[in-house]
Amino acid sequence: MKILIDIKHPAQLNLFKGLAKELVISGWTVIICYLDRGKLPKIIDREYAEFNRIKVGSSKGTKWSIFWNGNVMRTTSFLKMINQEKFNICISASSAPLALACKITGTPLLQFYDDPERKTINKINANLSTKIFFPPIVEQNKHVEIFDCLKEWSYLSPSYFKPDKTVLEKYGLKPNEYVFVREVSNKSFNYYNQEDAIICSISGQINKNIPVLLSLEDKSIKDKFPDNWTILEEPIADIHSLIYFSKLMVSSGDSMAREGAMLGIPSIYCGIREMKANQLLIDKGILEHCPVEKAVKPFNDYISSEFDQEKQIKIRENLLKEWVDMNQFMISQILKYKK
Repeated sequence: MKILIDIKHPAQLNLFKGLAKELVISGWTVIICYLDRGKLPKIIDREYAEFNRIKVGSSKGTKWSIFWNGNVMRTTSFLKMINQEKFNICISASSAPLALACKITGTPLLQFYDDPERKTINKINANLSTKIFFPPIVEQNKHVEIFDCLKEWSYLSPSYFKPDKTVLEKYGLKPNEYVFVREVSNKSFNYYNQEDAIICSISGQINKNIPVLLSLEDKSIKDKFPDNWTILEEPIADIHSLIYFSKLMVSSGDSMAREGAMLGIPSIYCGIREMKANQLLIDKGILEHCPVEKAVKPFNDYISSEFDQEKQIKIRENLLKEWVDMNQFMISQILKYKK
């Protein structure tokens, strides 16, 4: 059995890693396809080193590049590859080029996504895909079904993720005595409508008595942050252990804000998007949405407060009880198409 897994964004990278490894153990031939954008190729080479990896399409961040190289030429490449390789099934997270290629070639395609707010592309994907799956934040229909968790749980569940305290040694830090921050760039497609450098604009108002680790997408603004903020070199080794042992996560990007919440630490999303996936965690009381300036007070309040390690453990235990095993769910759906 042969399967193609398409990854076009760093936020999707970890979603399929456990799945890919389990499929290989079960005897599948797994091909990893990826979009040539930003740091993604370098991260793919590191995280999927043992797999056959194929670059399909590219994106330089401009609208034309996204349309032509990231969609039109990608579709053409996928058509050629599917006809040559004769995949039994394809897997992705919101990949319209792959969906069109699969529709034309009659190849089953399952998509696992978590952003129902992107209505136009989701409608296209739903019509072209065999099935598209979302968390319990959408209505089911003939093409749309549910997985009872968020996609980040596939790699952050205690069943798979074991934090490693030794990662702190490189930075001379102690558990729960630093803050982890993620600053995304509005040059990427997901954040075109968002103010750029949100966290940078408020960084001068943040308590300077605690170290801050900063994952910064746009390195051109690295000199604009306070001296107690350390700019991390990408790709970041064991980033989730660094988040797990932090005192607080603050992110202008939605995915890493959710990761912090699922790792059980106080987490603030300071971007502008109103997202149902985020709301699911907000309703559980483990994520706060404080756009731009509204993030300053809770940011400083958490720095000044004591870290509650028992609460962190309890949050993760509760999620483990409430949610499905995402990897096993994906495998169960894939096996329906095994011939």
